[in-house]
Amino acid sequence: MVDFMFKPVPASEAGFSSEPLQALKLYFDALIAGGAFPGVVALLARGDQLVMGHTAGYADIESKAPLHAASIFTLFSMTKPLTAVGMLLLHEEGRWNLDDPISLHLPEFKDIAALPGTGATREPTIRELFTHTAGLSFGKTPEEMTRFLQTTNWSTARSLTELIGRYARLPLGYEPGQDWEYSVATDLQAEIVERLTGERFDLFMKRRVFEPLGMRDTAFALNYDQDRRLVRGHAMDAQTGRLRGATMEERLESIFPMGGSSFKSTAMDYARFARMLLNRGSLGDAHVLKPESVDLMLSNLLSDEFLNTRRGILHYVIGHGNGHAMNGLVCLNPQRAGRPVGRGTYEWGGAFSTFFWVDPENDLLFVGMMNRQRSRTEMRPPEIIAQEMVYRALKEL
Repeated sequence: MVDFMFKPVPASEAGFSSEPLQALKLYFDALIAGGAFPGVVALLARGDQLVMGHTAGYADIESKAPLHAASIFTLFSMTKPLTAVGMLLLHEEGRWNLDDPISLHLPEFKDIAALPGTGATREPTIRELFTHTAGLSFGKTPEEMTRFLQTTNWSTARSLTELIGRYARLPLGYEPGQDWEYSVATDLQAEIVERLTGERFDLFMKRRVFEPLGMRDTAFALNYDQDRRLVRGHAMDAQTGRLRGATMEERLESIFPMGGSSFKSTAMDYARFARMLLNRGSLGDAHVLKPESVDLMLSNLLSDEFLNTRRGILHYVIGHGNGHAMNGLVCLNPQRAGRPVGRGTYEWGGAFSTFFWVDPENDLLFVGMMNRQRSRTEMRPPEIIAQEMVYRALKEL
């Protein structure tokens, strides 16, 4: 296990102005004081230097249990970049290729394009699983997602294999490669890992990724000490306009590990993972991936023609300056995208407002852990504000 620690430094030593970063902390505090979010753990690092760390608010709004820097958050979709690394470990071993039809590894999908009601003439490829262009979908609205969960009888599945089998019986919504729709594609990746290795997905990730990187608090199943530090998920009550504990249905918890949603972690653990990406596969003396594998993970996999049309979900816009890499957004042209980040910035977030980005051009990372279900109408969420303030600080010095 690698022995790596970020070194706290004054903002100016790392090339930042302190005033915008202080304003960012006050912004987070105002969100909490105004009842918009229960709490936040956030950190900014450049190289091995910790430029900003901030912890405020509550792990549980009802009990007023405070958040701590070591609090553990459910990542939801911020699990997806972790899954990309798991897949790439097997790519390095020659176990799969980007243009493999998925039935080469998941045979139950071989005839999916022939199902009644399908919108496709062929099955998708692994490349299309990484970019949400595979024809799979779980709905664009809460109502469509509810119907998807009911159709698959999602909550009764007892294994990932069983759930994937149910997905294989649903017709594709569109021709693979012709559209973009957020989907269950990352869960298929986890199933491919399990079939190629014979290991349960979370145990494979622990052995090959988390333990080498010293990510001691990242897991699907938590021990007693970790479970005591697990943050409660919250939602905004539509009737009262106030925060409340999230329901079981809103949390979408599974009894088995999934590639798209089920890992838990701390801000510092995830920062180690992000630092490994910026180091092109290494952290200290731990070597997880080859540099060319990380380069592939952070590279756009969609055509220029595809990116001429804007698509996406919430504030994550695909096209017009942004591309799609492996299980995450990548900014190809910040000026065209109207964004302050460096070229090649890779990012993604989770359903309960966790988020991160890595910026290779400026060698910086940001991890924000928050614990409230996202709003579909909020087009300037905290990560947008955080990016604006961080790059203002970078430019003002």
